Amino acid sequence: MTSALRGPRGAADGLEIASGDLQVVARVVQLLRLLAGNQTIDLVSAAEELGVGKSTAHRYLASMENHGLLQRRDRNHYEFGVLLAELGTMALSRLGVLDLAGPVMDDISARVRHTIVLSVWNGSCPVVAQVREDRSRTAHVSIAVGSHLGPRAAQTAVFWAFHSESSYRFRDQAPPVEATDDELAEIRRTGIAFRKSPRDGVSAVATPIRNPAGQVVATLAAVDIAQFVPEETDSPVAQALLWGAETINRRMVNPLDGGADHR
Repeated sequence: MTSALRGPRGAADGLEIASGDLQVVARVVQLLRLLAGNQTIDLVSAAEELGVGKSTAHRYLASMENHGLLQRRDRNHYEFGVLLAELGTMALSRLGVLDLAGPVMDDISARVRHTIVLSVWNGSCPVVAQVREDRSRTAHVSIAVGSHLGPRAAQTAVFWAFHSESSYRFRDQAPPVEATDDELAEIRRTGIAFRKSPRDGVSAVATPIRNPAGQVVATLAAVDIAQFVPEETDSPVAQALLWGAETINRRMVNPLDGGADHR
């Protein structure tokens, strides 16, 4: 005999909680799956999804928010949180994006003699995910993996310029980029961003990396002491970055594609 009372949707859809699963974990997964199919979730939809009362649903939502799985879009609605963005970055690595980028970064660094940096977006700012450090000069720039980049960084300008084409969500609390609308439009036109830091005498050139769907998933940048970094879109450095981004994109489609040599 089947009960007419509504239980958790997971059970109704054949996603019964396995005997070895913890109920709390299964319910968190249910809510994340619900969110994946919608832009936001609220208390009512969460309670309905889990087949529980609003007080119980509220405890789940509050706990998921406290641990970065969710964040509030407004007073009543939740969206994906920062932790999921960070986990997505690791998933991106598992999918091979960082592995595919490594040899290309080695090639560019050797040719232009600059430190080459790949960054991803964590919801609020770029985070350095991979570095190929150039040591051909006595004085050179070192950047640690995991570094968070500020609103004046070239990588930040690239992510903001192409935010409507990004694979990432941008948090409402994300600090705005320090760039004018005209500067962002120029970055969209050329695919290249330039930034110089007078404080530390370092310059960077950056370009977006896209996935096979055309979404921006990362930035590729050359960073060095300002006097060694040209600020022209037709410079060897800018052209090497554009080639590198195109090569990484092509290899995401076909990892066996060696592509044309860049000289």
